[in-house]
Amino acid sequence: MMRLHRPRRRRAGFVLLEVLVSMVILGISVATLMRSFTMSLQALRTNQIVHQATVLADQLVADLELAPPTQSSSEGSFEEQGYPNFSWSMRYEETEPRYRSATTKNKVKLRPLRHALVKLTYDDGRRKRWVPLSVDVYLQPIERWSYQSKFFNELFKEEPEGGGRR
Repeated sequence: MMRLHRPRRRRAGFVLLEVLVSMVILGISVATLMRSFTMSLQALRTNQIVHQATVLADQLVADLELAPPTQSSSEGSFEEQGYPNFSWSMRYEETEPRYRSATTKNKVKLRPLRHALVKLTYDDGRRKRWVPLSVDVYLQPIERWSYQSKFFNELFKEEPEGGGRR
């Protein structure tokens, strides 16, 4: 029996099908990476907006503690502070504190609690207008920076004799 020897062809390059398959795999992986990158940028921007809204709300609540509003509802913006995309709305009411189990010999007149519901809104014109932060806070009935409140909270304790430290 005689065997015929066929010359072996060397593979000199890729076949067209292999090139197409590798291009599809590369395209899918690049599209996945780009989508992941875009989603992370959106999450970062949302985080920045919520963080800035938190700082602005903290300033607004601190202002409310110093000077309680005279109206039951109000609104405004933060343009003067340099944040024109943020605005706020607030509902305000005074409520009487109720203590179920507290009993006293004398009738004690308690100051009303100040309840404020503050909503911050973000609108840059590109996204849909949304509320990144809503704060529901009860403010103290005593103004915390006054002389009376510092005295009441014993912040003016006298120093011990002999220089303060022992």
